[in-house]
Amino acid sequence: MLKKLQASGLIAVVRASNHEEALTYIAALLEGGISAIELTYTIPHVCELITKAKTQYPQADIGVGSVLTREMAIDAIEAGATYVVSPGFADEIDQACKEYETIYIPGCMTISEMMHALACGNEMIKLFPGEVFGAKYVKAVKAPIPHIKIMPTGGVTLENMADWFAMGVSCVGIGSALFADANPEAITRTARQYRQRYEEIHHGA
Repeated sequence: MLKKLQASGLIAVVRASNHEEALTYIAALLEGGISAIELTYTIPHVCELITKAKTQYPQADIGVGSVLTREMAIDAIEAGATYVVSPGFADEIDQACKEYETIYIPGCMTISEMMHALACGNEMIKLFPGEVFGAKYVKAVKAPIPHIKIMPTGGVTLENMADWFAMGVSCVGIGSALFADANPEAITRTARQYRQRYEEIHHGA
């Protein structure tokens, strides 16, 4: 799954007020070329939504975000989440993911947090909030820890995405920027722009 996320390059972070809204967003994102989708625990009854989304959109790689406890992680994994993302690192979430052989992407800010995440066997961390640090922070981190895989979330835009990848990130999480206009056609159009920009960065198209 980690390889699939890296190959996708773009992970859409979905927050919605209800399941209907979230499913509409997922359909629009898939239409726009983004298949890696993180459904956050801020969505009511997100575990039921994960099961629905997996059934309705089997082509999507559905993960769960905003995970704060072991129980939240296990409930989401049992509902079908294929990766777990949290705003910070938690040993109990890490342990639950290991028990269920599920990818854990913990949020980290400091080098110490990143070293701890790596020591626990996690290859990728979420740099959160990304806009607080900026792309140059990634380069600084990767100088002493070149093998770490970093996914910045928060602050990744069409204008600065190339900077993030130039500094060595493995993929990027994109949230509110995709949903500035909640209209499905607009979300598809924005997703397509991000996908096109990603392809330009990586293939010089």
